[in-house]
Order: sequence, then C-alpha cells, then structure tokens
Amino acid sequence: MAVRADRRSVIEKIARTLSRIPEELTFNPAENLDRESAYLRELTSPCFRVWRNEDCIVLGRFLDAEAEVDLARATELSVPVFKRESGGGTVFHDLGNINYSIYLGRADGEGIGIEESMLLLSYPATRTLDILGIEWSWNPAAGILVHGRKISGVAQARSRNGLLHHGTFLIDANLEKMALLLRNGGRSNRVPTINLIELIPGITVEEVTRIVERSTTDPLC
Repeated sequence: MAVRADRRSVIEKIARTLSRIPEELTFNPAENLDRESAYLRELTSPCFRVWRNEDCIVLGRFLDAEAEVDLARATELSVPVFKRESGGGTVFHDLGNINYSIYLGRADGEGIGIEESMLLLSYPATRTLDILGIEWSWNPAAGILVHGRKISGVAQARSRNGLLHHGTFLIDANLEKMALLLRNGGRSNRVPTINLIELIPGITVEEVTRIVERSTTDPLC
C-alpha cells in the first residue's frame, strides 16, 4: 500500500524535525512506560525513540485487565500487566517486538486529523516494510497487516502540550505465549498476527531496529 503523494510531504517535514532522545537502554517495561508518560508531558521539541520490553502485557488506558487478559496465567508465567497513556487495544511485548514512539508538539501535528495521523505517523514501520519489499495494508481498527495478519499496531495519546504516537512491530515475538495470555471477547480488536521473521527468515531484531531508526528521520532512505 502506498501513502498518498500529497501526504508524503507531511511525513518528510515531520521526519526532518525529529531528534533521537538520548536515554539509557532498558528493557524494563515499568521504566519504559514511565518514560512514555514523562516524555509526553515534558518534551518541547519533536523527538523519537525506539525501544523494547521484556515480557509484559500493556493495556490501552480505557481497558479492563480482567476482560482482556488471562490474569491467572499471567501470574503463573510471571508476566506483569500495565496500562499506558494512550488508548487502543491490549498488546503483548517481548524482546522479539520493537516499539517506536514519536513525540510532537501541538503545532507540529496541525492540519492532520486523528484517523489520518494514525497511518501517517506509522511511517517508521510502513517505510521499513517498503524497504524490505513487503507488501502491507492498513486497517484503521487493527493497524498494519501483511497477508491479512497484524504485524504492527498503533495508538496515540494527546495532551495540552503535544502528541505521542507509538507502535509495535512484530519481528520474532512469542506469538504462542501471546495467544495464551490475551483473551478474546474484550474490547480489543483481536486479529491473527505475523512475525517479520516468517516473511524474511533469519532477519534479526537488531537489523530491523537499525532500519526503523534510519527510516524515522529519513523516510526516503
């Protein structure tokens, strides 16, 4: 799927303004989610980060954990459950999944509607798929799909000061564990998932991370 030509310039403009947040590497989900909240409140210039978590479940802020997660199994498997600042569905994170976040001031996102911005600001993932020669499609309720299966989900949080857009990107995640932990029947839109490694055998999280980072500040790379 191609992004409309008249919107590519919007992406290019945003990408040119972004700087990477200097931060100490951590895979601790509590620390990473605290950073998300703090950056949304405190950052005054357009920034981005690419990060990963150890095994955890992260709910959109309006969701109920009991309806979304098999809490007994999560306890049994020592998988912690968190809520995030943004809305959206419930996701499973592990080290086989990449997360990216873009933080913009209010003025930086002017003229872009919420629904349209969900796709436009997902360009770190969509551009990476383009570079790797993977055809993708967009489903507003599910995110980025490949062969009808979800490879990346996105969500946003907005404050008086700005906007946080973040997304997941399944590279080599434990999809079996994900299926054991996440319930059907909650408010999340459950769809089949796919790892990038199924499409490109042997590709590593580290390789994809480098492409995502490069694509975030140079969507034409």
